[in-house]
Parts: sequence; structure tokens; C-alpha cells
Amino acid sequence: MPHIIIEHSPNLNICTSELLTSVHQSVVDSTLFDITTIKTRLIAYQACLLGDGKEHFVHVQIHLLEGRTQSQKQMLSERVLSMLQNLLPDGVSLSVHPYDLDPTIYRKN
Repeated sequence: MPHIIIEHSPNLNICTSELLTSVHQSVVDSTLFDITTIKTRLIAYQACLLGDGKEHFVHVQIHLLEGRTQSQKQMLSERVLSMLQNLLPDGVSLSVHPYDLDPTIYRKN
């Protein structure tokens, strides 16, 4: 665990494999997780409208089992956001949100 979902606008001016690898590595570098449990995936939307007038966005969801402190989750979201700011050009709307999964209902095989 965690599951990392990267959502982005169409025609983002970056190699998507670089985006995927960079986000994944920033989570690995946080040292909060066993590297073998980190799962990262990318979703490109066909169209989007952004209220802030920007043409492109990247939103990173980090789904993790409860047990991390608030400060650990803040450090994680700041680490990923900082990496995105360095990787992407100005004018791309960026956001990161860690979510706690409820272990009493989360299932996997």
C-alpha cells in the first residue's frame, strides 16, 4: 500500500512515462512505505474545463491504509507537489490529496 492514481488533462506537455515514474519515485523517496507495496497508475481524461483559466491539470490521489500521522501525510503531499512543480511548466494546475482507506472494509487478494 499505497495506491497512487495520477489524473491529468489531455495533451499534457510532458512524457507521461516520466510523470508516472517521477510521482512513483517521490513516494518511494518518502520512506513511508515498503517499496514492493507501492502501486502507481495514470489516467488521461479526454477533456476538461478548469475554473482557474488554466488549460492543463495534474491531480494525484494517494490512497493509503490508516496509520500514518497527519504530519507524515502532509510531508508526503508536499513532497509530491514539489516534484510536480519542478517537473511541469508553470500554468499547470497541480493538486495532491492523500486519502485514508478504512481497513475494516478494504479488500484485496
